[in-house]
Amino acid sequence: MRRFQLLILSLIVFASCASSKQAGSKPKIAQPSVGLQQEVGPAQLGYPYGPIEIKYNFAVQNNAAETITLIRVDIQSINPAGGAYSLRHNFYNFKQEIPANSVGVVTFWARGFGWGRGLRESEPVSVRGVAYFESPSGTFQKVFIQELSQYPD
Repeated sequence: MRRFQLLILSLIVFASCASSKQAGSKPKIAQPSVGLQQEVGPAQLGYPYGPIEIKYNFAVQNNAAETITLIRVDIQSINPAGGAYSLRHNFYNFKQEIPANSVGVVTFWARGFGWGRGLRESEPVSVRGVAYFESPSGTFQKVFIQELSQYPD
């Protein structure tokens, strides 16, 4: 009898776990499009060697029929021994609401290391990032990779 009660209890627990919402599931909304643009880089700073700050515009196009909120952006350079500058892995917090079917832009400064004048000054910088979002349907993230040209406009 004791075994039967234990079996029934374990079946109830397993059934409740199977019917609950999964912790890592994505919400069922259209994924946003993201883009990163460098506003201030080594060219505008005189190609310094050493610590620099790079200004970025991060654009999010909300393709969903509901408002989403950009809450965080993780960013790092992924250049294998190249590029005009290097970024260490860092994150930037936001609380930017993006209305349904519209575009939102946030501006932020990232700390990097400039490699000065030389062959690397015009090499593009490859950036990998993860954007984190909240919505009424749940939280989700978008991974992006972007190559940023270093030729001044």
